[in-house]
Parts: sequence; C-alpha cells; structure tokens
Amino acid sequence: MIDALRAAFAAHADAARAGPMQAYMKSALPFYGIATPLRRKLTLAAATAHPASDTAALATAMRTLWRTARYREERYAAIELPRSGRAHRRLVNLELLPVLTEMITTGAWWDFCDDISGNTLATLLERHPREMKPLLRRWARGGDLWLRRAAMLCQRGLGPEAFDAGLLYDTILPSIGSGQFADEFFIRKAIGWALRERSYAAPDEVAAFCREYAAQLSPLTRREALKVIARRAARRGA
Repeated sequence: MIDALRAAFAAHADAARAGPMQAYMKSALPFYGIATPLRRKLTLAAATAHPASDTAALATAMRTLWRTARYREERYAAIELPRSGRAHRRLVNLELLPVLTEMITTGAWWDFCDDISGNTLATLLERHPREMKPLLRRWARGGDLWLRRAAMLCQRGLGPEAFDAGLLYDTILPSIGSGQFADEFFIRKAIGWALRERSYAAPDEVAAFCREYAAQLSPLTRREALKVIARRAARRGA
C-alpha cells in the first residue's frame, strides 16, 4: 500500500505548487504539490488496491507511513487511511487510538490535529462513547496543547443523537481563564470554533455560556463563538 501510494504521489507531483504549500503550512517536510481532492483520490485508490487485512495491519500502515514520511502529503494519507474505502472504515476501533495519539502529539500542528479530531476520532467517539468520553476529558486537562484542541473539536461534525453538550463544556473549561494554555492562539481559536458549531443547534446555550464566562474568554474566542448568533441577529434586524 505504501509503495503504491508513494509511486502515485510522485507521478502527480507539481513543483510549482509544492513551494507555496510548504510555506503556507510552515512545514519542515516538503510537499509533492498535490491538491487535496486528487491526493484523497490517490489515497483511496492505493487503499482499495491494497487494503489492510485487520485493524492491527491498518494501524501498522498508518504508523509506518507517518514515521517514514518524506513529504507532508504522506502524513495526510496516513491520517486518511481509516476512512479510505469501506473495508478500512469497518476496521476503525479503539485499537487505532495509540497511533492517532502519536500523530496528534508529534504532528503538533493544526492541520493534522483538526483532520484527526473531526474524522477518525469522532468516529471512535460515536462507536465507543463509554471509553472515549473519559479519555477526552483527560486530554482536556492534560499537558499537551494539541490533545486539548482535539478533545474540544472532535464533536463538531456529530449529529444531535451523538452530541454530548456536557462533554463539550468539560473539554473547554480547563483551558479558559487561568487554565493551562488559555493564552495560546490555537486553544482560543478552537474554543471559539467549537462553540460556534454548537451555536447552530443551541444558540441560547452558547450565548449564556459566553455571558457567564465573559471575563475568562478571550476576545478572539467570544468573537468566533458568537459569529453565527450575531449574523442571525443582524439579519433579523435588517
């Protein structure tokens, strides 16, 4: 799978795009210069042609591709393997948690963290809530900025039947006010983003939270959290 993936990526490399992509992501790894839709198509093709036989094999492929990546797109592909094809989607279970945790903590940047949290981590939360909810609460109180961000953001795509508002606020509260990482841009932005997503379904709840904790939320967080609510209010006023 990895050999096929690398061959496909090399065949579609675009040097003109690679430099600007690397500069935008502030990446130490170079880029092949492949646009996201094509990269996902190539990843799916390699995974379909050479699927992992079980979850352990999938985790090994993800970890190997991640650790030996020579280009940033290879790390993106490692993240995308669990959702590349029905065969792999069926293999997503808690056995993948160690490699996902490694990717979040060693990747240590928003593109990796946000993809993992919004996709495979969210799937694990839906399928294994009893195990995942305590873990996410521990991440939210722990010493790794990116695990905190992942814990806050992993519910942003979940439907109402799977969403847990209590979990959302439990993952946010340790990082506001005088909490660890409360001054970090990527945490402030994540809190605002998570609250904004929640405001589509529960605007009054989010507005009340922002009022209650106004002194502990940064201006950036409040602005992001209330963006949808303010837009709706402006339309009503017009």
